[in-house]
Amino acid sequence: MKRRRLLLRGGTLVSAQAAVRGDLLVEGETIAAAGRLAGIQADETVDASGLLVLPGAVDTHVHFSDDFMGTVSVHDYFRGTRAAVYGGVTTVIDFSNQQEGEPLLRTVERKWDEAAGRALVDWGVHPVITRPSLETLAGIPDIVAAGAPTVKCYLTYRKEGLMVGYDDLRAALTTLSRAGGMLLVHAEDNDALEENIPRLISGGFVQPIYHARSRPPDVETAAVRKAVEAARETGGRLFIVHLASADGLDLVAAARSEGVDVLAETCTHYLIFTDEMLEREDGIKWICSPPLRSAETRDRLWEGVRDGGISQVSSDDAAYSWKAKLMGAGRFDLCPNGIPGVEVRLPLLYSEGVVEGRMSLPRMVEVASTAPARLFGLAPRKGSLEPGADADIVLLDPKAEWIMGRETLHMGADWSAYEGIPVTGKILKVWSRGELIVDGENLVGQKGRGRYLRRILPPRGPSSALR
Repeated sequence: MKRRRLLLRGGTLVSAQAAVRGDLLVEGETIAAAGRLAGIQADETVDASGLLVLPGAVDTHVHFSDDFMGTVSVHDYFRGTRAAVYGGVTTVIDFSNQQEGEPLLRTVERKWDEAAGRALVDWGVHPVITRPSLETLAGIPDIVAAGAPTVKCYLTYRKEGLMVGYDDLRAALTTLSRAGGMLLVHAEDNDALEENIPRLISGGFVQPIYHARSRPPDVETAAVRKAVEAARETGGRLFIVHLASADGLDLVAAARSEGVDVLAETCTHYLIFTDEMLEREDGIKWICSPPLRSAETRDRLWEGVRDGGISQVSSDDAAYSWKAKLMGAGRFDLCPNGIPGVEVRLPLLYSEGVVEGRMSLPRMVEVASTAPARLFGLAPRKGSLEPGADADIVLLDPKAEWIMGRETLHMGADWSAYEGIPVTGKILKVWSRGELIVDGENLVGQKGRGRYLRRILPPRGPSSALR
């Protein structure tokens, strides 16, 4: 059967290495050729002149249907992936928390059930260890074999039933590395939090800003230090999620220079907002963990994104309803931690990053698409415009201007933390595996078309052999 041909003509093709004008040919679900393509016959030709042709963004940090702090995120696999595609995201990796008495493999199977008939784009799973028993650790090879080789541990949220201790962290690092996996860590020191939060609450310091003051940078840095030391001792493969500490960034850089296998990401909100947002009357909108930091730290994080100290930028999408966020209106510690953000990541990286001169176009593609695909076992299928890759493509008008907010976004929450932000650069079309799924404001992709992605991590370097 002849495969349908799509030709994008005359756009600027952006890779992690360069941005060059050219053409892109798609045959069926994959990219067939890129460059100056003359004499090509296609079933459909799209004039991309003056537009950016980008690989679909890969967001490895979303929380869909997440049961947390007395509520459930409103982004299920349809509403979450719908928001994703409007933001140029064509691949997501979701977290699945281990439940009491449950083998790790069941965390993956539950997400298969949740995504069936709903997901618009391709997706994967990070199992989350919450019960680090010998039986749980013994199940790690099964989840790696199931294509979910990246596992998360929380170093806090004891009350919520998510926390693991540092000894368990070491055991997970060792077992996972031997199985070919990587450990993702939420790094905040729980002992410090369990001291700080009750002290502030009992003193009447309950406003949103005290969420940040209960979790100062040294609370995060202390946990990063201990996690890095565990990776150094075990030879494990470590990834620090949502890094928001400048000193933590320095710790990661120093450890990497010593040959420790550790990487870090940051998230969109840490690059856009500061802790001043928590001083506002509606400050609960910006309660997330780790919390927003100072303007100086925000600038340091941008430097890390630009110079490679931070490997990627994710959204940490956690879309709770306004009613749920209001549970913390009178006491910061009762507010579900998280910000809806899966749709805004790519537009803001372009507008606030590229347009404002904080990074180059190729670097934007690296941190939003290519690095996440490579680091999380999706390359060469995802994250690039190379021939043979899935035809996940974003067409972006680099000069269009618009105002970001609830009325112009498509996320499922009934509020937005990004209200009123002026944006330069507008996504016009999005293809997933060669199929047009977003055409302007029209969602034309079929609900449930997304596929589960079985992932295999790339080989480790010689300096990261298991000790």
